Amino acid sequence: MLRTYFPEVVLFLHAFPLNKEMYRYQFCAFEEEGIPYVALDYPGFGDAPNLPGEYTVERLTDYVVNELRKFRVKKVIPIGDSMGGYIMFDMWRRYREMIKGFVFVATRAEADTEEGKKARYALIEKVQKEGKEFLIEAMLENQTSPATKKDENKMRTLRCIMEKATREGIVKTLKALAERKDNTDLLPSIDVPTLVIAGKDDERVTPPEIVKKIAEGIKGAKYYELENSAHLPPFENPEKFNEVVIPFVKDLLKTP
Repeated sequence: MLRTYFPEVVLFLHAFPLNKEMYRYQFCAFEEEGIPYVALDYPGFGDAPNLPGEYTVERLTDYVVNELRKFRVKKVIPIGDSMGGYIMFDMWRRYREMIKGFVFVATRAEADTEEGKKARYALIEKVQKEGKEFLIEAMLENQTSPATKKDENKMRTLRCIMEKATREGIVKTLKALAERKDNTDLLPSIDVPTLVIAGKDDERVTPPEIVKKIAEGIKGAKYYELENSAHLPPFENPEKFNEVVIPFVKDLLKTP
């Protein structure tokens, strides 16, 4: 039986409806810098099979933590884009002892509004009736910057990543996102080093002014807006993303 020990690692938490491959431009860069990391898929996305029963953000968090425990991970620096940020907030709420620092990316602390919930449930109904293809088209349009849309290779890669999501995983996760808790009350309690990153061109999903509220609520948090990126900065502008994140992570891993 395989036995491993990674006491402190970066934890990559992907956006919806992608998988760990959205961080492909970080993997090589982090490896070159000798930064240990764990990247996983949520159930129903990428290589991870669906789980029976309904999903909640809390259940997805437990899934992530259980996977980490298999590798005997003690401390993590989560880098979470979009729904990855929701899991990070829940980790702080329930697994605070595991957190060494945070990198919030293109996410928000607020819960869905009633309008937002209705929109997600409408999507659920449409996916159940028509399949996932229309959703992928909408996500490709809404989550990417003008610069990314001009890059045929990146758009093709994003499509391939999204197409690995299962219909069941999409439906269950949309419900979990719709019913997630509001996390604004947690912000003042976060006392670990924190980076908050927004995509400057994210007009439709998490505009910079929404993302910035996280940094404003956490004492000492540093905030960055990345050009030529919308909802997926690690994928859309990896050079600048890595330039900002790698020194932060390396410094944190050096501290006891």
